[in-house]
Amino acid sequence: MNISTKFIGTSAFVVGLIAVVLGGSTIWRNQMEESAHMKLEQASRTIELAWKVQAVVGHEVHALKDYVLVKTQHSDIQKYQTNVLKELEELEKLMPQSPELENIRRRHEFLVRLGTQLTNLATVTSETSMADSQQDFRAINAFDRDIDFFLDELIEDSHQQKHLVEQELHQLQQVSHLLSYGIVLIILVISASKFFFILRPVIQSLHKLQVGATAIGTGDLKYRLNIQSGDEIEQVSNEFNRMADKLAESYSILVERSQELSKVNDSLESEITERKEAEAELQKILHELQQTQAQLIQTEKMSSLGQLVAGVAHEINNPVNFIHGNIGHVNEYTKGLLELLCLYQQEYPNPKQKIQEKAEDIELDFLIDDMPKILSSMKMGTQRIKDIVLSLRNFSRLDEAEMKAVDIHEGIDSTLLILQNRLKARPDHSAIEIIKDYGNLPLVECYPGQLNQVFMNIISNAIDALDSYNQKHSHLEISNNSSKITIRTELVNNSRVVVLIADNGSGMTQEVKRKLFDPFFTTKPVGQGTGLGLSISYKIIVEKHAGVLRCESELGEGTEFWIEIPLCQKKHQESLHNTISL
Repeated sequence: MNISTKFIGTSAFVVGLIAVVLGGSTIWRNQMEESAHMKLEQASRTIELAWKVQAVVGHEVHALKDYVLVKTQHSDIQKYQTNVLKELEELEKLMPQSPELENIRRRHEFLVRLGTQLTNLATVTSETSMADSQQDFRAINAFDRDIDFFLDELIEDSHQQKHLVEQELHQLQQVSHLLSYGIVLIILVISASKFFFILRPVIQSLHKLQVGATAIGTGDLKYRLNIQSGDEIEQVSNEFNRMADKLAESYSILVERSQELSKVNDSLESEITERKEAEAELQKILHELQQTQAQLIQTEKMSSLGQLVAGVAHEINNPVNFIHGNIGHVNEYTKGLLELLCLYQQEYPNPKQKIQEKAEDIELDFLIDDMPKILSSMKMGTQRIKDIVLSLRNFSRLDEAEMKAVDIHEGIDSTLLILQNRLKARPDHSAIEIIKDYGNLPLVECYPGQLNQVFMNIISNAIDALDSYNQKHSHLEISNNSSKITIRTELVNNSRVVVLIADNGSGMTQEVKRKLFDPFFTTKPVGQGTGLGLSISYKIIVEKHAGVLRCESELGEGTEFWIEIPLCQKKHQESLHNTISL
């Protein structure tokens, strides 16, 4: 019997057995995965509806507050109440026995009753005292906080459910792997049996083939096989002998050619070595030139920034201080005049016709009510200008060129204030949410101006990445994945400070990630980037602060920058010096 016939019979049995085992395990695994995915979908739907309820309740609360203040139409309140009830019904279908939903519904019923009382009260009297309004506001805020609290608990429970389902999926994968290992083990056992019972008769012939191949491999080109087994192995041995004849003939030709190639190879190796040495030297010179050029550009950039901030602080701060300081006096004078005017109205309730006409022309009642508001808004505006000037000074730190201990949270906040215009929503640009998770950090010894420049470069790149992502996606996709930048700080081992800046943009490829900190490398269009920001940031963190700057990113998963520097530079340098000495 031919060897192929034996193999076909045993292979058919193995394939049938594997098909039965794989079919059964696949059906069971699909059922389990379908159940787990349904649970995941339910948890995700619960989280989505909870967020909707949170948003609609927020609108309802704002509408109630507006109604308390200005007595606007209450139809919007009823619309929001109807929407909240509708979303709660959807949630109860998903989680019928949830105590959080019961608490939310009770709080919302209280809020609805409060809104009904307010609207009914408005039909009776049109005037509401300040104390009543404050009491209404406290009640509305209390219900709003309770509802947000229970919604947050509901969202947290749903996240935990998703985590448990993901663990179930992981365990299912492990069971699938065990089944796969079992199938592999069965295949190995059957294969071993096949080898023992089928291939044993041909082992001797194969051994002869092995000996012949070894002899040919060691250079004995005169060795020939003599196998007469009547099967395919005999055919292989005949082909082996013919191959040995051809090899012997080719070997003599190869020896002659190899001698000629050896001479040429020696010449090429010498030339390649010289070229590699020259190339390495050129690469070293090019890198030094790029570093020098980047440093010169950075020096000129910081010098120009210092002059700009100094001019802004001098030209804006003085007149703003003058205006801000005098607004308080103007407010007091206006308050006195208005009090005097009210006193006149009380003492002379029936003025002459000419005075009454003038009061109506200038809308005296509106003027009395609006004047304090105008002065208050003017004071807020001047305070805003003062904050911006202070943020510019904090960002540049022109008066702190030397290393000193500072609050890096202040530098991050100043950078965000400078970039506020790029974070706000515009007609062609969706708003970017800033999530701050600041740890309890002591003062950090650093170069404040240079560290603020690192924050500016990384946050600006995150904003560019999010804008680029939004331009390539629809409004629905953007609303489902709203732009976010997360900034987190923490203290590690009481000796090192870590700042994490992450965005939920499109991420980057591994090729871009490898070149990220190279000078003059940029993925932005011509005219929108120099390719020096991250290179200079890397030099500031690693060389100036003896720290670590790295990037974690995958395509489609966003980007996170890790900034880590010592808490105290002097202690770090002394420790490094002692380590080197040892």
